[in-house]
Amino acid sequence: MIRFAVIADVQYGDLDDSIGRFYRASLSKYLLAAGEIAAEKVDFVLQLGDASQTAWANHAAVCELFKVGEEAGITWRHVLGNHDFLVPDEKKDQLYADFGLEKPGYYEFPVKDPDDPENAWRFIVLNGNEISEYAAQTDEERERAKEERKRRKLANGELPHNYNGSVSQRQLQWLDERLQSATQNKEKAIVCSHFPLFANSKSLDSKRTRLASLVSMGIYYSQMGVSTWNGQEILDVLDKYDCVKAYFAGHLHEGSYGVRKNVMHVTFKGIVETSPNTYAFVKLSPNSIEVEGRDAQPSFQFDFE
Repeated sequence: MIRFAVIADVQYGDLDDSIGRFYRASLSKYLLAAGEIAAEKVDFVLQLGDASQTAWANHAAVCELFKVGEEAGITWRHVLGNHDFLVPDEKKDQLYADFGLEKPGYYEFPVKDPDDPENAWRFIVLNGNEISEYAAQTDEERERAKEERKRRKLANGELPHNYNGSVSQRQLQWLDERLQSATQNKEKAIVCSHFPLFANSKSLDSKRTRLASLVSMGIYYSQMGVSTWNGQEILDVLDKYDCVKAYFAGHLHEGSYGVRKNVMHVTFKGIVETSPNTYAFVKLSPNSIEVEGRDAQPSFQFDFE
């Protein structure tokens, strides 16, 4: 059996509460979740980004918490979020290293079931911050991000939010190649990013989607301007491969769920904005994915051929 855990948007900061986010309380909620996860002895923990909120000291504090988890037997797999980059430019290279990553911050790893050779998976982790104003380290990179944003106007003519970014064409090509390899190796694939791409409107509960949630319809987050600017290009690559079974993300703290073209899309609820807590365990079988939600996180069962 393959079983791992997921946490999203801890967003710890030594900051006063704001807009429904409880930055200091994230510390204790994270510790409670990590304690429960460590006791379960899962294969790894997928941390879906936005571990800290503004200032290097907050990032350093969260890194110490991750080390505590490692001492308890947790293996971390980190995803980079937009709030992670709210640190000085000269610290951003260290940020990658602290998460055990090399620039440009996207990577893959295989997971195999020791008891079932047919239960083989590949995790492909994207960096949706690759082209963005906040992750840029030079004026040249910032200008490139501004031009990219201008190219990604929404249907209403407005620009997408600048707290998101794009993946490069190089990263899209890498994603395509990794999915080709997974297909050849008869592996099922889960693609992960901080930024969600799709949900069924009935799984949502927020002001911006309340009208849409009255009927069952697909919500494409990039069209709303609140996700990866070129999210449709990512979906176009995923659509080419039957091996893709799920897309996991954080970023939108309310969470969501949907199935698009036989791919399960789960946006996990964010710790910083959820009471009493939120995290999940995920079990992978040859023909199914089971999300076992804890506290506020809903559970989902997705069966595929």
